[in-house]
Amino acid sequence: MRTTTTRAARTAGLVLAAGLVGLTGATSARAADVPAKPAIPAGANFVLCSFGNYPSYAVFPKRGDMATVIAEPGRCVGLSLSGQSKEKVVLYGIKPNQSSFKIATDTFDDREGERIRTLNTPADNDWQTF
Repeated sequence: MRTTTTRAARTAGLVLAAGLVGLTGATSARAADVPAKPAIPAGANFVLCSFGNYPSYAVFPKRGDMATVIAEPGRCVGLSLSGQSKEKVVLYGIKPNQSSFKIATDTFDDREGERIRTLNTPADNDWQTF
């Protein structure tokens, strides 16, 4: 038994196949953008990682409001700090509209060091040390 297909059916099949290949490629490229385990900056005694779906940063009020660079989702940033023990550090996130929001305040001791990761979404933000 011979099966025949129309030109329209063949064209639709090719378009569908091309779309699936393009979708798979886009998904693979995005997954490659966010490492499964972000690299921890060498030599830093303060590390901030953004494990949520929003960028985050930290501010050190006793150091003239010095701030880390922004940790994009899936990335870590670090600083090597000294001279201030048990100081306040304020954690912030950035919403999609580019406005900042406060996540929490923590105490940082530069003699001990600390690794912090921000979590979840801007509406349900959280953080933890690791």
